[in-house]
Amino acid sequence: MDLPMFYNSADEWQRMMFLYNAAVKEVNTKLEIINNEYKMTKQYNPIEHLTSRIKSIQSIEKKMKRYGKDLTVPNIVKYINDMAGIRIICSFTSDIYRIADILKNQSDIRVLKIKDYIAQPKPNGYSSYHMLVAVPIFLTNEKIETKVEIQIRTIAMDFWASLEHKIYYKHEGYATEKIRKELADCAEIVAYLDKRMMAINDELKEMNKDLLGNYTEVRKTQDEREDYSVIFDSM
Repeated sequence: MDLPMFYNSADEWQRMMFLYNAAVKEVNTKLEIINNEYKMTKQYNPIEHLTSRIKSIQSIEKKMKRYGKDLTVPNIVKYINDMAGIRIICSFTSDIYRIADILKNQSDIRVLKIKDYIAQPKPNGYSSYHMLVAVPIFLTNEKIETKVEIQIRTIAMDFWASLEHKIYYKHEGYATEKIRKELADCAEIVAYLDKRMMAINDELKEMNKDLLGNYTEVRKTQDEREDYSVIFDSM
């Protein structure tokens, strides 16, 4: 990894990056286990896919300049919360809160901050669930808690956020009031779509429960008839 020319503590920098990479691996492993358990026990996967990243040096430098802080490892660790980032993409909004609750209840995860942009979207329409957590990294002689930012979204939320980012990036952050309103309107459509899809999914679940209940009742009746036939045949 190329370090900024003015940064002369390579060992300290590498140790920091090592810890953030380790923290991402820890959380990714937890999420894979959660998803695999759901597949095994419920034949359902709440997580569609995962992405993760460590912030680039260029992004770190920009953020520290914006904060008016010197580019040092202690400052980076203290002021930048999204050095290590994981994005979880779910099918339904209910899956988002389910995954968040499971993570909160893990004994070795400490939740530092939560921002629920689903309950309260940003003014531009952005919707997602953010968790800042600290996970322990066990080294040979010490344990170091390391921050990871987790974003949890539906497929529809991620679609909107990705395209909104591309539009702004392409136009260097400038957008007319008309474009901003169009994007906000699209975000409302995405939220409506998420609600409709979840309602359909819930309805199908109820139908499956009814079908299973009917099947169980029929099976029980058939078993009782078979029991009676055995009794009469033996008389």
